[in-house]
Amino acid sequence: MILKPNSRVHIIGGGPAGSLFAIHLLREAESGGRPLQVSIIDQRFGQDTDCDPQCFTGCNLCAGVISPQLHKELNTLGIHIPGQVMCESFSHIWIHGSWKNFPLKVPKSQTLCSVFRGTLPKDRRDYRPGFDSFLMSTAKTLGVQPIAGTVESIRYTDRRTPVLGVQTHSGETQHIESDFICMATGVNAWHLPGQNRLLESYQRINPGFTPPDTRQTLIVEMKPGKPFLKTYMDRELYLIVSGSRTLLLEHAALVPKGDYLTIALVGKSIDRAIFPKDTRRVIQTFLSLPQVQTILPGMSLGNTPMTCMCNPQMSVGLSQSPFEDRIAVLGDALGARLYRDGLYSACISAGTLTRTVLHEGVDKQSLNRGFADLLNWLETDNRYCRLVFGLTQSILKSNLMCRIFYQTFASEMKFKTSESWPLGKILWNIGSGSADYAAVVKDLATLPVLRSFLTGTVKTFRNILTELFFGIRWGAFGRYPAVILKEKREVIKQSIEKAAGITLSPKPQMERMYAIKVRAPARAIYEELGRFGDIQSKFLRLRFVNVKRIKGLPNQVGAVVRYSARFPPIAMDVRLIRSIPDRVLLFEPQELFAQNGILLFDITPTTDGNNRLVIYTAFDYKTGHTPFQKLLFKALRHTFPDYAHDVVWNHAICSIKAQAEQVSRSVHQEKGFPGQLT
Repeated sequence: MILKPNSRVHIIGGGPAGSLFAIHLLREAESGGRPLQVSIIDQRFGQDTDCDPQCFTGCNLCAGVISPQLHKELNTLGIHIPGQVMCESFSHIWIHGSWKNFPLKVPKSQTLCSVFRGTLPKDRRDYRPGFDSFLMSTAKTLGVQPIAGTVESIRYTDRRTPVLGVQTHSGETQHIESDFICMATGVNAWHLPGQNRLLESYQRINPGFTPPDTRQTLIVEMKPGKPFLKTYMDRELYLIVSGSRTLLLEHAALVPKGDYLTIALVGKSIDRAIFPKDTRRVIQTFLSLPQVQTILPGMSLGNTPMTCMCNPQMSVGLSQSPFEDRIAVLGDALGARLYRDGLYSACISAGTLTRTVLHEGVDKQSLNRGFADLLNWLETDNRYCRLVFGLTQSILKSNLMCRIFYQTFASEMKFKTSESWPLGKILWNIGSGSADYAAVVKDLATLPVLRSFLTGTVKTFRNILTELFFGIRWGAFGRYPAVILKEKREVIKQSIEKAAGITLSPKPQMERMYAIKVRAPARAIYEELGRFGDIQSKFLRLRFVNVKRIKGLPNQVGAVVRYSARFPPIAMDVRLIRSIPDRVLLFEPQELFAQNGILLFDITPTTDGNNRLVIYTAFDYKTGHTPFQKLLFKALRHTFPDYAHDVVWNHAICSIKAQAEQVSRSVHQEKGFPGQLT
């Protein structure tokens, strides 16, 4: 029992699953010389059924992220998302951790972007057609016939051909006979009164059908404005795995879209909430979380409008007995990957259904056989996904475990190229959903990952002891990644050489370099650096080592800052020899136990209107001539080992960032922060 030429196919639901099935089906049928009559029935179509993107209205009901694997699948189908549909193309995914956040760069060969699924929010000035409308328009160009109406029933004729009862916008009920029906209604439709009748009628002819388990989500569109989002989330997507004791969250996503920011929340507090009554309370609590304020400083419901909200159901399992003769359930109503990429699941299930109905058959047995591998994969993937999510949440919520995890990741970034990051690859696959979760679990147990994790553990405890020794306390300011990718080190060195007008030693014996993005004007950073050696300075306040300016004025050539150690009782001076306002500070260390030394602060503008602060320090160790000198210099070398520079300067650069940004925020708050940020 297969689809014959000119067979009638009706798809219930014009969302991505329905449109993608129509596109798959028509293209493959045409290539095989088997023309089909395909119609999509949706109550959201305008009465003229032109399916113009501006007429295909509806709520987003989705965070609206197009994953790299979905983007690749669409390209394979010849579907290229136009610029007017794509809102943002991301360069990084950030995974929030209680110790530090993990930056995951999107590979150049891949595309990760955001879209609006529907036409909301209503006040969008730069109107962009919704992604659903774009797919529907693509399907229409291939010959799909749109039917505006609500499907209220499904039954069989005596010949076991399915018949749909469709209520049109005029209130008239039409009965449409079909050779094959695809039910791509999504899981939210089952909660609507009209669709409940459809579910009940389908269960009468297929008593074994049970929709997948669902979980309530909260999706909110806020409008902080493009300048604010460019400053704080330029081409960045954030994933957060924790809330607070009063707001229990398991997953949150922050997705920029032009002037808008989509916030998607999942967790026990969302499960228990009653929407829309609790919406403002939940969102205000979320925005006030410290980890969120680190990303979106100052943003609240008091200064940022909430333009749209919905609380859709999310599929968290698989449906039971989804197939009957000439009828198949598809998309979220069939089942999807857990917490990840329902659009991609819809795309691959649409392809599977196409191959099945064209080459296997449309009877129940053929449909079950054609979907066996896909459903087994989804079930296995979701089982491992629960394990991976539970493990990563436990790690990222624990300061110690997250610190070990981050140190492991940072060591990979510093010493290996991105293609050789054992843990980094796993984090990318988790953040983007680019790999099966069974493969993620398998990779976690490989020797390179375990070796990398062991190295990170040793370095973490070494760093903790170093912090205790020097009395370094992180306090309330944020902890940020400051490591520089191995493949970018030479590029950045050339940049700071050019800015300072110097030539760096090609191979110094001790070399350390740190970089951090500071969301503040160069002047604020420059002035904070001027506190180097001041008693009011928040950075380089060390036990056993006193750092004090003993000569000159802040940022003035000739100023001298002295490092005085209590044990052993030695001192070393660093003298400012070059100062380029808002750009460069170049210090020359005194040759005590080192030579050819340099300490350089470089401020470079970034493309998003912020600045990058680089701290570079390097020198050669003195060796001495006499046996006593050699022994002395060797002892001094081990008194302040190389890794101690990492601990001290990592804390310092984060402190400088925090102080400069605090000053900058105070200025912007006076201008109507964040919506009027300029």
